[in-house]
Parts: sequence; C-alpha cells; structure tokens
Amino acid sequence: MGTYNILKTEIKCPCCNQITEQQIDLYFGYTNEMLEFNLGDKYLWCFGKEFQNGGRPENGNIDGEGYVLCELCRRDFFVKVAVRNDVIGNIEFDLTKKPFLKD
Repeated sequence: MGTYNILKTEIKCPCCNQITEQQIDLYFGYTNEMLEFNLGDKYLWCFGKEFQNGGRPENGNIDGEGYVLCELCRRDFFVKVAVRNDVIGNIEFDLTKKPFLKD
C-alpha cells in the first residue's frame, strides 16, 4: 500500500454534478505521514530528495495529479492540483485520465 496525502475541499463531482466536500488523494511530495491539507495550505516536500522521489519541484511549482472517489455517487475521477510557490491553489478536472472504476 502506498502512502499519500489528502486534500479536503468542496468541489462539484463531474459524474453526479453534486457539490460536496471531497478527499483528493495526492501521491506527490512528502507523503510519509499521510497529512491532511486544505486549499491555501503550504505543501511539504522531502528534503534532499529528487523531485521524482518526493523532493521539491523547481520554485515549488507543480500541477500534481489527484485522485477522487466521490463521497456521494462512489464514482472516481482525476484532478490536477496546482501548487505554486509551495502553496496549494486551484483544482481542475483531468478529463484525459480514465477512471479506475467502471460504471
């Protein structure tokens, strides 16, 4: 089982079109303690590691992948989480990634 962080935020599910607080799994950066974040929080990186191993990306900027299993309809989808200067910013749906779960 891999470790990941959780971003909690209110978003509209693209599957059921309902707005609710969702948990977005984040598999990048420092994930050893499985921390919980909100929009606007400073994100943590692994000190002394390369980016692909959880280290800080250049200038603390990344459009990181996030995975969501909707709390209401139980369908899954992917998002891109923008981290700028180490701060968690906006979220966009990633329609290029197919969900894991079949309808």
